[in-house]
Amino acid sequence: MIKRLFVPRSIRAKIVWSTVLISLLPLLILSFLFYRTSARSLEQTMIRSSDQNAEYLSGYLNQYFHNISTSALQVYGFERITNMMKHGVSYNDPDVLNLNESLKNYYLLVQNKNLDIIKIMIYGKDNKLEDSWSRASSYDAIRFEQSVPNYKEMLDLPFQHTMMFTYSDDALHQDFFVYTITIYDPFYREKFGTLVFYIKSTALAKIVESNNRPPNVIVLQNGRGDAFYRTNGKYEGIVQKYVRSDQAVSPDPRNITFAKNKDLLVGTSYLDDANIALTIVYPNTELARNRRNTLLITIGALLFVMAVISLFSLLAQQYVTRPIQRLGRAMKAVRSGNFHMTLKTPKHRDDLSELTRNFNFMTDKIRELIETEYQAQLRNKEAQILALQMQINPHFLYNTLQTIGGKAVLAGDYEIHEMCRALGDMFRYSFYEGNLESTIGQELAHVNNYLYLQQLRFEDLLLTEFDVDASLMDCSVIRFVLQPMIENVVIHGLGKRERQLKLNVGAFREQDDVVIELKDDGPGIEPARLAALQSGLERRSYEVFSGVSIGLKNVHERIRLAYGPAYGLTVDSEAGAGTRVAIRIPYKKRGTEFV
Repeated sequence: MIKRLFVPRSIRAKIVWSTVLISLLPLLILSFLFYRTSARSLEQTMIRSSDQNAEYLSGYLNQYFHNISTSALQVYGFERITNMMKHGVSYNDPDVLNLNESLKNYYLLVQNKNLDIIKIMIYGKDNKLEDSWSRASSYDAIRFEQSVPNYKEMLDLPFQHTMMFTYSDDALHQDFFVYTITIYDPFYREKFGTLVFYIKSTALAKIVESNNRPPNVIVLQNGRGDAFYRTNGKYEGIVQKYVRSDQAVSPDPRNITFAKNKDLLVGTSYLDDANIALTIVYPNTELARNRRNTLLITIGALLFVMAVISLFSLLAQQYVTRPIQRLGRAMKAVRSGNFHMTLKTPKHRDDLSELTRNFNFMTDKIRELIETEYQAQLRNKEAQILALQMQINPHFLYNTLQTIGGKAVLAGDYEIHEMCRALGDMFRYSFYEGNLESTIGQELAHVNNYLYLQQLRFEDLLLTEFDVDASLMDCSVIRFVLQPMIENVVIHGLGKRERQLKLNVGAFREQDDVVIELKDDGPGIEPARLAALQSGLERRSYEVFSGVSIGLKNVHERIRLAYGPAYGLTVDSEAGAGTRVAIRIPYKKRGTEFV
């Protein structure tokens, strides 16, 4: 029977029969099962809705508390503060001014990242208050003492544990949220001290409730099961007490279960590395009413879908067959050699529209390949012409300089002859058409020509000294490594002053490597700028070669590209004391292969 319905029929008849049979039978089965499974479906729907809310809220609050813990752990980046926590403060120590500056920078870092923090207390290894900071002078009256709950426990928390609670301060008549974390040596687990952060309870409530949807109830507990925040007093018996385990706890926001005869949904997730338990209670009063409406919705949906299917079976054949016919005619045109044939692409997406798009893509790709082949041949001819021009121009410049130098000798001006010779050698080295590989000796000769020209400009203000072992002169190195470094020294060392500048250039073996060292007694580099420069050298750049600049970053990346990430530049400097640049390359003779 199925064969008679489909095989001898046209594509239009096949579409009608397939639509009716494929759609009608599943709808009859689904309509029968829908009401029996409606309760489960509604429960799953409510769980998914609650799950999305729990996932968003837990992620938001976890980020909020994580920012606090991250701010605390950033104290590891301030060695003077951790030393203060371990050994206390000695005001006879000459480094106390630097300690105050470190404290100021740390407090500024914390308050910029956590706008709600109003007070920070730093306790030492012996639980003695070493320093504190307040956002306003009125908060200086806050005291972390015996009257505060969990006072002793919070100053000696285990490694990677935090504790938080809320209490009412009698002096200020305000409620505060307190977050503490004990800082340990990450390697030896030796206690450094404890950090205590204060936040207004109203600020915490605003953060939590801004993402809550009434009548949901939110409960936050610390690792000992003490609730430090609760939306209201409802459902106290529903929320289970949380006790932090030393075992890893999965921070899964989808831990949602029914409670109280399925009248409540309770979701639990763990925040701040399992130091906080978040429980959300969702009232489920609409579930029964939804069950009653399910039957009417099922009947109405079945009648509506049947009507739509009947109408669609009559209209679908023309929406399917017409695009196929147009596609067949277009394929015949392409087969005849008309590659400019394109079809109008429908706005909607289905299998037929994808066929149309793929057909248009195929014809566009064929035209693009034809055009690309033509342009490639044209660019190849242009490149050949440009290469010939680049060969002519450098030789013309070099020969012209030689002519000028010869004229200067005839006129008795040997200084101009030397200038032309040095500049000509620099041009010849720059426009060398052979291998990009050079030697340290050739690089030094190129640098010597550059320094000769600069000394004519600066005269006695520029002093140079070379200390390179003769055995290293044949060591292979890529071109243009030294000249950009020395150019930076001249520009930054002599460009803004009239004091004499001394430049030392040296090279020495270090196991299987060669280190080329450039030192000067110039003005040096400010610490902030030096840190940015060193960070820029460590960070891999993808725009180094976009242009003709060959500065520090470019030389560093070229060396790493040629020899590997173990090689490159290091820069050390001190303001007012000069700068040292070390260039590390592998030791190999020219013509040998670096592995």
